[in-house]
Amino acid sequence: MKLIGITGMPGSGKSAITKLAEKYKIIVVSMGDVVRHETSKQGLTLNPENVGNTAVKLREIHGNEAIAVPCLNYVNEKYKNEDFVIIEGIRSIYEVNYLGKNAKLDIIAIHSSPKTRFERLSGRNREDDSNDWNTFVERDERELNFSIGNVISLADYMVVNEGNYMDFINNLENTLKKIIKAD
Repeated sequence: MKLIGITGMPGSGKSAITKLAEKYKIIVVSMGDVVRHETSKQGLTLNPENVGNTAVKLREIHGNEAIAVPCLNYVNEKYKNEDFVIIEGIRSIYEVNYLGKNAKLDIIAIHSSPKTRFERLSGRNREDDSNDWNTFVERDERELNFSIGNVISLADYMVVNEGNYMDFINNLENTLKKIIKAD
């Protein structure tokens, strides 16, 4: 099995991989879902502060690989016979290292400017998003503290999501095809 990791700052367009994955019949596992699940298990409201604090606490308690370990365990339990599995939402170089030690791994980074990402998040209406600029900046800082900048800069592939949505989807699909063909 080969893992395809998706990284990018909040609102960059990481979730767009889901529709492409359906087209190619590739399973997608979201690391963010793991954090949101843990937040809910604690009885906390899903909002930017609680979800962010949960991610920090999980890493403090279980180490920097805290989100990657249950994700990979889940993948190995449920999808070990798949050729490819996409792990969406990688935020830490430690997660990359852990996943890369335990499986073949390529990383796709999706990049969008802060202004573009803020506009998207403001209109997305997910519980852990914010339409307040200061909260947005705090979330970005927290993500950067997880070392997401290192993951983005060291990614195997970079797809920019700034302009036309269909151009972005086509570029993302071409990148996915390269990875599939290379394996």
